[in-house]
Amino acid sequence: MARTCSTALIAILALSVPGPAVGAERDPDVDLSVGTAGAPPWSSGNTNPAATRPFGMVQLGPDTTADPTGAPSAGASGYRADDPLLRGFSATHLSGAGCPTFGDVPILPILGRLPPNPSGATVALNRATEKAAPGRYAVRLKNGVSASMAAGTRSGLVRFAFAGAGRPRVLIKADGSLAGNSASSVKFLNRREIAVRATSGGFCGAANRYRVHVLLRFDKPFVKHGTWRGSHGGAWVKPGRGRRTKIQIGVSFVNIRGARTNLKDDRPGWSVNRLASRAAAEWAETFDQIRTRGGTDTERRLFDTALYHVFLHPSTISDADGRYPGFDGKVHRLHGRERQLSSISGWDYYRTQAPLLAWVRPDIAAQVVRSLLRDARQGGRLPRWPLVASETHIMNGDSAAPAIATTYAFGARDFNLKQVVARLVRQGDVVRSENGFEPRPGLADYLSRGYVRNPVVERGMSLSHGASTTLEYAVDDFAVSRLAHAAGRQADAARYRARSGSWRALLDPSRRQLVARDSAGDFPPPGTDTTVCCVGFEEGNPIQYTWGGVPHDVRGLLGALGSTADIAARLDDFFEHLNAFGAPHAWLGNQPSFSTPWAYYWIGQPAKGQDVVARARAELWALGPQGLPGNDDLGALSAWYVWTSLGLYPVTPGTANLAIGVPSFRRITVRPSSGGITRIVRSGTGVHVSGVRTDGLAHEKTWLSLTSRRSMRTVSIATTDAPGPAWGTQAGTAPPSYP
Repeated sequence: MARTCSTALIAILALSVPGPAVGAERDPDVDLSVGTAGAPPWSSGNTNPAATRPFGMVQLGPDTTADPTGAPSAGASGYRADDPLLRGFSATHLSGAGCPTFGDVPILPILGRLPPNPSGATVALNRATEKAAPGRYAVRLKNGVSASMAAGTRSGLVRFAFAGAGRPRVLIKADGSLAGNSASSVKFLNRREIAVRATSGGFCGAANRYRVHVLLRFDKPFVKHGTWRGSHGGAWVKPGRGRRTKIQIGVSFVNIRGARTNLKDDRPGWSVNRLASRAAAEWAETFDQIRTRGGTDTERRLFDTALYHVFLHPSTISDADGRYPGFDGKVHRLHGRERQLSSISGWDYYRTQAPLLAWVRPDIAAQVVRSLLRDARQGGRLPRWPLVASETHIMNGDSAAPAIATTYAFGARDFNLKQVVARLVRQGDVVRSENGFEPRPGLADYLSRGYVRNPVVERGMSLSHGASTTLEYAVDDFAVSRLAHAAGRQADAARYRARSGSWRALLDPSRRQLVARDSAGDFPPPGTDTTVCCVGFEEGNPIQYTWGGVPHDVRGLLGALGSTADIAARLDDFFEHLNAFGAPHAWLGNQPSFSTPWAYYWIGQPAKGQDVVARARAELWALGPQGLPGNDDLGALSAWYVWTSLGLYPVTPGTANLAIGVPSFRRITVRPSSGGITRIVRSGTGVHVSGVRTDGLAHEKTWLSLTSRRSMRTVSIATTDAPGPAWGTQAGTAPPSYP
């Protein structure tokens, strides 16, 4: 990815945490500008510096634009570092996704007369004044208004100070959601409170829909108020006398009573500073679960920023009283401290984020699985990409399977395993459900032929990703086999384990790569360019999927591709470029290539894999707005950076197998929310691993397993600058494969 952002822009947008919370042992250092720029769609991180809490419902922050008519930003999160204008501040955001959603009910402080088109009104930003930290955000606008805000879990507080000329006014854009609105309405409840309802959806072209309710409570009675477009467009308010206005914001996906309940439970108060301090304390406690020593200032800041992004999603959609909207269109209620979580980007989540949360936050990871189970009971299947109370059908595969299997393998097991297995087996066996729904599109092909032909038909659409669907189903089936084995369903475990070998049906022996098979079941004819994106493969090309599409049987894959020398040469060429997008090289900013550097481990050349990881970290990640090599995808890309900083990587979805590499820090202490403490200690400053000891015992293998049965207390990793150390080169030291 080209680094074209100017030094001046990076300096202006160095949105950083000012210091540790009082009494916190962890001193987080977060750059909230990372990922807020880059060329869409693939080179932009699509993050947002909104104020929020870990896994919170509310992300309260700016919605910017470069369009003076007020159209949403080109950044899918609603924010870009190079946008000059503000559309408003909204309380809902999705961080790192590739398509716009949320950004509901933005509020915009203005001075003077009501604009002719209030819904499209904008105000210029003074970027040099922008400040952000976990839990808070502030900026000064060029119209003289200063805005600061802080977040609770389901609510927030905004303070506007009007210093410019003209009568203060606040616009409430009921119709301002990033993806547009199919319905919206405003109701003045009294002289201090406004209830807004907005309906939106259509995420990435999907048919999903959600309804959000926002309660705005002003600190003083309105002087005047009104609406535009008959209250369907929005409302305007002239605040009470004085030049300062504070607004409490409560959010609910159930009704306005839920938004009021959430305000009461969060108790945001009327002090932005006090609420921000409470948020900082919660973030400090969250960061304290992974402590680091050593490393450079840049490495520490990038690590903390990545960890912050990991802890943004999945997000809470249940109210403080336990009510939440279900997949069946009804309102359900949870009890105790249980929360319903959504915004679970399964195709992204299962590879890096699920194992990290299952290790560090097993309480959250298990809650994700319980949330998916509730979705399944209400909607008929375990969704692969739920957003609020709808399945978006984004990306291919049956990604709940590897997400849950990985969660279980890493020890987060507080969910009903038998129910999970029953659901997954049914999804993998039933071509069409009673209501005509296809749990797995293309399953009839997959069961009868052993692969999915290209194109695959899904929801009446012809989609060109039959080959990658086959590969995802192979990974899914391996995951189902692991869970079925754990649940004592050995016949199903054996059957799904055999099905996980379906990747072999895509192996073209003449090309020695995986390729798509057409509607007749044929490989492409000679002379066809089988390196282009994205024919038969979702967000990738056949070369990228060849190296990254069979993580459960890498040994079997490589054995079918040629000699060790041939494979090494092909991998060397593949990594000549690290973020080549659709070109026939690595695309480490996107999920299909995430695990590819560790392919070297299976041919006895782990040092080369460590070199690729080091290059990627140095060349593709940086502080500042263009600091991410791709969409962050709700934290999945950031989780890759966290794992490689720890000197570990989850190479096989559905297992707790971690490849060992070079940690970025001298000492790392992982303190999960439950379970044993693990320490990772690096000796030397070399670039390659020269030896490993676990709890004082020599460890010759290039991987280790982290399970709930035994938490390793200390992993000691010795390093060297020697170009090819002996560690990991011997037969039998590579991570397991599961043919």
